[in-house]
Amino acid sequence: MPEWNDVGIILSAKKYGERGLIINILTEEHGRYVAWINNYKTKRILPSVQPGNLVKVFWKSRIIEQMGSFKIEQISSISGKIFDEKLKLQALTSLCSLLEKFLPERESYSEVFYATKAFLNVLAINDELDNKQWIKGYLKWEIGLLSSIGFSLDLKQCAVTGQKNNLHYVSPRTGKAVSKEGAGKFAPKLLKLPMFLGGVEVVGSSIHEEIIMGLNITTFFFKNKLLLSINDSRITNLPNPRNRLENMIKKL
Repeated sequence: MPEWNDVGIILSAKKYGERGLIINILTEEHGRYVAWINNYKTKRILPSVQPGNLVKVFWKSRIIEQMGSFKIEQISSISGKIFDEKLKLQALTSLCSLLEKFLPERESYSEVFYATKAFLNVLAINDELDNKQWIKGYLKWEIGLLSSIGFSLDLKQCAVTGQKNNLHYVSPRTGKAVSKEGAGKFAPKLLKLPMFLGGVEVVGSSIHEEIIMGLNITTFFFKNKLLLSINDSRITNLPNPRNRLENMIKKL
């Protein structure tokens, strides 16, 4: 009978029948797994399986191909620490929905797990950070997710001249940085690169404008590269939680 123990981050928990839950979880060593929890006292276990919670997880099944079942023990909770901060809660929901939608099941993504755990710690612990600071971290997390699933952005040097400074743009075709000199007449067709992602400081631009630049980059590559590459008619749009987060950030 196949089985394993691991540490995981809860992505979602959905009621199934009268006494069960289907749990979607990103584990440290085994990737994203979906399995069943059969529990007569579902209300008692619900606090342990809130999105973003770090848990100890035991999985077993009769054969490896089956969904199997989980036993879960909570290590730490994030939602309770940010329950009165709507933007942070939306970021948490967006993060979990992106992982659930785009990571294939049962493939190891340890780097994604560690990056996600680190960002959730920032979201929960650093209450003194203003929104604009942790949002930058969230956008860097999205870029890391894109990289892990095959859409790396090269933002360290100009794709045209090779120079590592005076970077102003990102090519929507290649995902590579472009300097002002390298852009030339094509500049209006390129995505603007904010300073916190390696671009130059733009005189007169606000932190919020820079965040929108970063948001435009990740949104473009999710929609125009990742979604178009997935051969699945059920996956045609970004998750609604991600769209809501984008709208909330733009209204800040």
